[in-house]
Amino acid sequence: MLRKVSSSPYYNQMIKTVMPLHSFGINHFWYYKITFSGDYSYLGTHSSWNEFCFDNNMLSYFSCLRHPDYLQKGINLMKTNVDKNYKKVLDIAWNDFQINFNINLIYNTTEGVEAYGFATRFNDPYAEQRLLNELPALRFFIKKFRKENKKIFDLIDDHPVNLSKQFGSLFYEQPTIPVVPNKKDEFMKKMGFNEIFSLTPRESDLVKFLSNGYPAHYIATKLELSKRTVENYIVTIKCKLGCTSKVELIQKAQEIISTGYFD
Repeated sequence: MLRKVSSSPYYNQMIKTVMPLHSFGINHFWYYKITFSGDYSYLGTHSSWNEFCFDNNMLSYFSCLRHPDYLQKGINLMKTNVDKNYKKVLDIAWNDFQINFNINLIYNTTEGVEAYGFATRFNDPYAEQRLLNELPALRFFIKKFRKENKKIFDLIDDHPVNLSKQFGSLFYEQPTIPVVPNKKDEFMKKMGFNEIFSLTPRESDLVKFLSNGYPAHYIATKLELSKRTVENYIVTIKCKLGCTSKVELIQKAQEIISTGYFD
């Protein structure tokens, strides 16, 4: 996967796209996607670091590369993980490559999760806070990055690595990375949407599909589940959201999605 990306004619275009990040001292930006089946697609802008990690089989040390159901969504502070092997990786990144891993933004998708991460050439106590202060600009950058690099996204989707096969049982272990408190939760509770906090990550994914009125067999295909499993999920969601009919469930799902909570 890595060599196909770096040798692609779209790679240089991607590198040009990230140049504005240098203004914040960011010397490594990455994107990855992990599906529920374990397929992993990756883009990273620091070529030497990318090659080092893949050549030395260091992917499993990154606790942010686990099954989507076990990853905490939102703003992950990368240096708060206490795993010894992971800390060794961070030390190598800084000592040999001057890369200080700072924040990782993880989002739910219908297929699993997507993440966008930022590392800087600064290794001081305020490095993370400076990036957090620039989150609106970084999120704007992410939208622009996706828009201008569609072809390379298609390329990595065509050449995934399956982490469940590569990591084994480790892929299903829940990492311990503190997440920056999400003010959306407090807002949603005050708006009367308490029921959404009872939804599991997989149920939340189904809500997105239900808001579009998709039938169970379509959702099953997209999430690589059986139709019966999806139907059971729908029954559970209907109970949790207090709905008595399919129409009411779709309307409730649309109302939840319209708040932007799952964005």
